[in-house]
Amino acid sequence: MKRVLASAAVMAAVLASASATEQTEALLQSALQMVGRASSTSEVLTLNLTNLLILLVLKALIFGFGLFSVGGAGRSSDVPSIFDMPSTTEMHAGMCFAMWGSGDEDKMECIQRNSCEDPATADSYLQAGKMWYQIHKIMKLMPFEEKYESLMLKVKEAADYGSSGLTCSDMYSF
Repeated sequence: MKRVLASAAVMAAVLASASATEQTEALLQSALQMVGRASSTSEVLTLNLTNLLILLVLKALIFGFGLFSVGGAGRSSDVPSIFDMPSTTEMHAGMCFAMWGSGDEDKMECIQRNSCEDPATADSYLQAGKMWYQIHKIMKLMPFEEKYESLMLKVKEAADYGSSGLTCSDMYSF
């Protein structure tokens, strides 16, 4: 229970530093749902930690690809760092992904909305997911469930919608 309260305190501090927007309010609501679910059963917490591990591996893949794709030109300010503070959209999408991965199918639209709001970040995660899928097909060492294939398609669809310049709130809700 101490961990849950500590997580809630950290999340509250991060959210207090952000400006009050529709996205921040949705992030706070998802954070409260996640903390509530994490304190209810240990199975949900275990699934969320598994999904968190997947997100961290994907972030590391994105970082590695960004580091080596520039031809070793050295460190610059536009190269993403694993130590950069994630954006509000990225944190919200991560929490929605963790809850979706643990069985809350309603969070798919939340993932799509965040993908629509920040298509560049969604494309980065989508690229990392495709790399994960290719590794799975070639080596069969890393698990890749069918539900993640449908997730990749829906994220791509939402990112394309967001890139088109249309209003994301018309198509997706939090």
